[in-house]
Amino acid sequence: MKIIRTKKVLPLLEESNEIIVTDFNQIIKDTREKMKLTQEKLAKELNEKASIIKRVENGWEPPPSLISKLEKFFNIKLTERIEEKAIDKKSDKKKLTIGDIVELH
Repeated sequence: MKIIRTKKVLPLLEESNEIIVTDFNQIIKDTREKMKLTQEKLAKELNEKASIIKRVENGWEPPPSLISKLEKFFNIKLTERIEEKAIDKKSDKKKLTIGDIVELH
């Protein structure tokens, strides 16, 4: 008798339309310093390691769960919504350029 093992496949999570702001690390550091908190005290408040807070302030992009904790604790917004626009391909038969697809703010 041959045993066949199968993997449980989890459904893909819906893709988020939010991205972290470019200067998130500076915002976190400035806000922490305004509240007169050390990295160690902030880490304790968030139930995280101080080394994680240090990495975030140095530019390491935190996971969504930590972003959420930081936003709630500091009452700040560290993410921004990105807009997706439909491209009308039938209106013009020319080749698309990067400017046709990306809109800078």
